[in-house]
Amino acid sequence: MKILTLVFNHFLVNTYLIYADNNDCVLIDPACNNEMEEQKLQEVISNHKLSIKYILLTHTHIDHIAGCEFAKKMYHNAKLVMHKDALPLYENANNFTMVMGFNKQNLPEVDEFIAEDQYIELGEDKLKVIHTPGHANGSICLYAEKYGFVVSGDVLFLQSIGRSDLPGGNHQTLLNSIKNKLLSLPPDTKVFPGHGDATDIAFEKENNPFL
Repeated sequence: MKILTLVFNHFLVNTYLIYADNNDCVLIDPACNNEMEEQKLQEVISNHKLSIKYILLTHTHIDHIAGCEFAKKMYHNAKLVMHKDALPLYENANNFTMVMGFNKQNLPEVDEFIAEDQYIELGEDKLKVIHTPGHANGSICLYAEKYGFVVSGDVLFLQSIGRSDLPGGNHQTLLNSIKNKLLSLPPDTKVFPGHGDATDIAFEKENNPFL
């Protein structure tokens, strides 16, 4: 299993492409927000000959779903998936577009809801869904135990944690999610966050001032 990172829009969101040996791929948080970014996403997918099976949203704040309409249009056979608790914010995304500097969205229908301990299967590999609310309702992380990494969305960052003052946020819930669901992972687990550089669980245990 391999992971590619693309950084999109003015919030510098990490969009991830995780793919198996057979090139089955999950596109995580499509955040492309203009034609140049959309073209970049297409080029990377094409150059690596990836087959997009899922378009997955770690949560539904507007900066992470800015390219969702485009992604579903281009890869219409892919399933659009999220946690069910993320749906209300998704459905009301246009309440936040202008104030956050994004264009009005015409968001596609959700194909499938995913829940705690469910797996996203790619070829012979799989990613485990970890429900981690606190930054937003329905926030999830994806854990590849075999490969020693977790995609943490906007829950855990390098020496920081997600905001809890946005819609659906709760500070104590966020801390509980991190401590109970993420810090319990093996210390050498690499963390790929929704913004910024990668880190690992051991480093955050020792150096994250919020924990």
